[in-house]
Amino acid sequence: MVTRFASPLFRDFVTLRDAVDRLFEESFVDPARLLSIGAGTRSMPLEIYETPDTVTVKALVPGVSPSDLDVTFQEGVLTIKAKTETPQASDDWSWHLREIGYGEYSRSVSLPTKIDVDKADSRFENGILTLTLPKAAESRPTRISIQPAAQITAGAQASSA
Repeated sequence: MVTRFASPLFRDFVTLRDAVDRLFEESFVDPARLLSIGAGTRSMPLEIYETPDTVTVKALVPGVSPSDLDVTFQEGVLTIKAKTETPQASDDWSWHLREIGYGEYSRSVSLPTKIDVDKADSRFENGILTLTLPKAAESRPTRISIQPAAQITAGAQASSA
């Protein structure tokens, strides 16, 4: 569920659910990562914005090749998984500083509207994954024409005669 604010003052506020989801994602650490040398936490910063016809998601995934990305969409939740390989140590060199986290990481977010997944488009450039997700037809704004009451009354009288 997405809360939309009419006032531009509140546009950048996150929903409580998104805030709690982010808190859980960043608070719990995979025990296997604690045991590995140089285990850093990997985050996947996102930008999500929408137009009348699409939702666009940009994910920052530096150092990841397109073949090591997996994107799924199920029941309104978009999940992006990424994987990087840990460089192997060598007898020719030794570590001085190791802050880059390696391994698998993912990010899941609830999208604000229904998506037509079959028409989704993706692009990967300079470590940024861009997903352009067309809104499902029932999610797009539809204009409803409004007739004055006099026309409605006249139309009803003509059909009853």
